[in-house]
Amino acid sequence: MYRLLIVDDEPDIAEGLYNFFYNYEALELDVFKAYSAYEAIKILDSERIDIVVSDVCMPGMDGLEMVSQVKKRWPYCQVIFLSGYTEFEYIYRANKLEAVNFILKTEGYEAIANSLHKAIKRIQDEARLSRIHENKLEFKHEFVSYILQNINIAKEELRNISSDMNIALDPEKPVFFLVGLFKDMDKRDIRDKAKVYPVLNELCCRYIIPRFNLILDEYEKNNHIFIIQPKDNKSIIQPKDDKSMIQSRDNKSIIQSPNNKPAEFPEENRTGYIAEIKGLVEMMQNAFLDELSVNVSFVILDEPIYLNELGSCYKNMKSLLNDGEEAGMELIIVNQDMISSLIKDGKRYSLGDTQAISIVKNYIAENLDKPLSLTLLANLVYYNSSYLSRIFKKFTGMTLTNYITKMRMEKAKEMLTRTNKKINAIASELCFASQSYFNQAFRRETGMSPLEYRIKYRRML
Repeated sequence: MYRLLIVDDEPDIAEGLYNFFYNYEALELDVFKAYSAYEAIKILDSERIDIVVSDVCMPGMDGLEMVSQVKKRWPYCQVIFLSGYTEFEYIYRANKLEAVNFILKTEGYEAIANSLHKAIKRIQDEARLSRIHENKLEFKHEFVSYILQNINIAKEELRNISSDMNIALDPEKPVFFLVGLFKDMDKRDIRDKAKVYPVLNELCCRYIIPRFNLILDEYEKNNHIFIIQPKDNKSIIQPKDDKSMIQSRDNKSIIQSPNNKPAEFPEENRTGYIAEIKGLVEMMQNAFLDELSVNVSFVILDEPIYLNELGSCYKNMKSLLNDGEEAGMELIIVNQDMISSLIKDGKRYSLGDTQAISIVKNYIAENLDKPLSLTLLANLVYYNSSYLSRIFKKFTGMTLTNYITKMRMEKAKEMLTRTNKKINAIASELCFASQSYFNQAFRRETGMSPLEYRIKYRRML
């Protein structure tokens, strides 16, 4: 499954492309759309995007400037520009960018689809691990054991230990915490197990180390600890004094530092980092599955935390991870309040695939009037998007996209025959951008127009 973002300031073009690729069965796509570069950046801050199809010339921020922002967030993202005959200056500038292709707007959907296939082929080629990276990973077992087994370590002690052990983290700044579980490794022979570390090394060197400082350790058998700190920590505002930092939580996530002074992590930076880390984790999961047929589950704490607080979180995160693994869940994102609530109430993550599919179906049925993406639905049940896509098709015999379209068409049939609502109102209520696109989808599903259907079946009631 690949995530496609369509960007064009002309709504007709954006909607046309969205509807074409939303229903495009030759590729498994999760499709997003934006009507400006600024709107696209917001999506890129919250989701990993694999391919961007964008107009070049847009008001405010043009496509080329937007792509420079895309590459900062997702360096492996492929870009397809839709251009006009006269945009030679943009083409010249874009030739200096990597992973960019041009399609003339006059060439039509099929030419864009062909370019999309080529972009996906490039993604697949680049994803094949080459093992060319030098060994940059070193398990820091002594350090990880110390901070997980000791709670409320003094600030000075933590600084000294980090220095003595040559730890590439700033002990006075918060980190993001992940726990990963390699599934069914006990059932594999020693040769298969020996392949895991080289793949883990290359994935971390490729995806994590360029943007983050990383401490990694196999703390317990098949359980890997990932402690991640952004290399650019300028976004974290350190406290000036006790009074100035005790403020409302409306727009900031407030966390407690080792010296009992809270530090602020602006919400937009926190969510951006979590989206990036989640995207990197998904790429690692897909790579392990493709390379070694190994499933890896993760629990991600979705808020920054200080090193001396990791010990109090680990046990509960490990418990959630084991519960999720029993249920087949691959990605669980939690906050500390959620962990405390689940442990206090004795609840467990017990979703199985059947229950997860039921939850997704119910959500779709109740939200046909809202945009429904695969990513959104996967987040409901704490699944990796690709995994949800696979099991949904296995259980239902159809893709999620086809199922959503089918449910919208069933609702449309009901509204056409049992209400007096205008067709354009029905189209809008079912989240179609225009009546013309609704008409096309309805005719494709039923072989007749909405008006013809209304006339025919109302008479039969």
